[in-house]
Amino acid sequence: MKNRALYLLTIGFLLTGLISCGEVSQKEYDTLKAENEHLKKENDELKFGPDKILSKAKVFLDDKNFYKAKLELQTLIDTHPASEQATEAKLLITVAENEIQEQKIKEEKVKLEKEQAHKKILINATTKLRIKYDDVSNTTWYYDKSTSKYTNHNSFHLYMGKEKDGIPWLRFRIQYAADDWLFIQSYTIKTDSKLYTISTSYGEVETDNKYGGIWEWYDTPMTKSLYEIVKNVINSKSVKLRCNGKQYHKDRIITEKEKQGLQNILDAYEALGGATSF
Repeated sequence: MKNRALYLLTIGFLLTGLISCGEVSQKEYDTLKAENEHLKKENDELKFGPDKILSKAKVFLDDKNFYKAKLELQTLIDTHPASEQATEAKLLITVAENEIQEQKIKEEKVKLEKEQAHKKILINATTKLRIKYDDVSNTTWYYDKSTSKYTNHNSFHLYMGKEKDGIPWLRFRIQYAADDWLFIQSYTIKTDSKLYTISTSYGEVETDNKYGGIWEWYDTPMTKSLYEIVKNVINSKSVKLRCNGKQYHKDRIITEKEKQGLQNILDAYEALGGATSF
């Protein structure tokens, strides 16, 4: 192939050079030109002839690349309709089209199975949650069923919000309920393997009181560092939470129910399309 192309190029240069020098007769020029056109036609046959196209299509069929195989076979039928290869191509293009249809059916089946699996995961995840709809903000709020509806309970939990067509977002919350104020300034969390500190700024820990009881709570959007803490809490056997106040502190153990509640919210969050790359 390379030699033929080089030969064609050489003849082209000869024709151009001889004519410009006036050293060739019209007869010789016509002979060289005819030979050049003949060689060019042969070269095109080698590159774009029915045998070449059919061979290429069969390679695509063997590789199960049926879309490209169909394209090559259709090109052969369109450019060489009277050839023997076109007759074979008509048979093979039916094979390619059938395989393409089979692929589409399989892809649709896989897609449907994924959708059904996702729906099942979503149903399983949200059945463990308490759901509250806010029609003013058009937001649905999700809480684990074990989480108290009220602030006057000790709690270490997550909850999430989701608008109708949006992706969910997570919030992290710690509640402290007692008889006396701590005026919490930070939290220390001791897991099986790590010690974490969550520092708060002025006004971030909210307070309230009623009937002799006091409540202090911290509610904030989920962050990368908080996500790491939550995952470690879930996977630890023993977790101690210390609420550090202005003068005193109060310790308690994070319960297994609270850990499961954290996991239930995370499962539902991911099932609803939430991302964990905070």
